[in-house]
Amino acid sequence: MSYGATKVFGRVVVCMLLVLGISALASARIPEGFRDIKLGMQKSQVLELLQKGPRHFSYDELGGQIGEIVRGDDLFRYATYRFDDSGVLVEIRLHMREILGKERVLEVFNAQHDLKLGSVPKAVESGVSIEVQDNSLVMKMVPNRETHAYKGKP
Repeated sequence: MSYGATKVFGRVVVCMLLVLGISALASARIPEGFRDIKLGMQKSQVLELLQKGPRHFSYDELGGQIGEIVRGDDLFRYATYRFDDSGVLVEIRLHMREILGKERVLEVFNAQHDLKLGSVPKAVESGVSIEVQDNSLVMKMVPNRETHAYKGKP
């Protein structure tokens, strides 16, 4: 292999590594929901998923929100889905399992989503914020004026 071919091959390898690195960073995103329920869904869509989905055990509609007992999840025991006046899901509050402890739940959740919640109480990205409040993990839709992406304290 000539010197010129080696140089070109080296540049191609470097470019491929850059692309892989960028795609790995892009894949580490704040989750936009819990299981099959995502922020921005209509209340009717959420109710349909809760009624038909085998993953959903028990739920209760409480006016502007829906509470669900979470089964089959090691980190969270209860989920509360809050809707705005037009019926759009704007907040998901996940109540942590006390038996594991808050630190362990955050450690596993952070590892799953490549986040640093706990030391950083809040993260905002692409119109979604996630933060730790007491013994809950809260995902919210961010109003348009705050949609710039940053991680850390606001």
